[in-house]
Amino acid sequence: MVLDRTVINLPSELPNLSVDVRTLKLPPVKEIEEDVVRFAFELTHENVKKLRERAKSESTRSDLQLSTFVVTYAYVLTCVVKARGVNADQPVPFTFVADFRDRIDPPVPASYFGNCVLPINFLGYKGKMFLGEEGFVNGVEIVNDAVRDLSLRGAESIWELYEEGLKKIEPGIQKLSVGGSNRFGIYETDFGWGRPVHTENVSNSGNLLYSMSESRDEIGGVEIGMCLKKCEMDVFVTEFQNGL
Repeated sequence: MVLDRTVINLPSELPNLSVDVRTLKLPPVKEIEEDVVRFAFELTHENVKKLRERAKSESTRSDLQLSTFVVTYAYVLTCVVKARGVNADQPVPFTFVADFRDRIDPPVPASYFGNCVLPINFLGYKGKMFLGEEGFVNGVEIVNDAVRDLSLRGAESIWELYEEGLKKIEPGIQKLSVGGSNRFGIYETDFGWGRPVHTENVSNSGNLLYSMSESRDEIGGVEIGMCLKKCEMDVFVTEFQNGL
């Protein structure tokens, strides 16, 4: 497990604008709090393997499909809940987006160059689900079931669930979401000037969003970009290290 503890300046987040607004004026920017920092973390292939073995040993279920995405998302989720001091009865909404190119009828060709993703929301869980010794395995089972059941719902059904879920989110409650995937192959992308040395998702400065990509130097590893207040980041680093 590798930690990059370099603190960098964070770009401000642009607010959502109506698609009907046409202007050459720059939109107002959201100020980033001074105590917000960003770290880059890495789960090695061996780390992922240990998390997978831990999930198997702690779960009573035999039907888990423990992909790298599932165990990584569940691990980051439990570390974030503890880092932010979430209490047992506090809502913990979180989400990820799924590729729907081959899940709609007719399927979108694999060569389609554009977005065809839908958000998968989790809104009915509270902090107690992810705190304590069973927090990690609970997260694994929840994310595992969501990924497995994606093919059982159509795109329209999932979008309706997403719209209904937005109405239930309480004002001021931050929702953990992930940008990217460990299967995007970012480090294999070459636009003519060579393989990337390092990649970062700059949009995770204002919201509770973290980035995920494959490891640059190792097959099976995962790079994670996390943005939190410094006091929360200190706890997150401790939880992240101790859990491995």
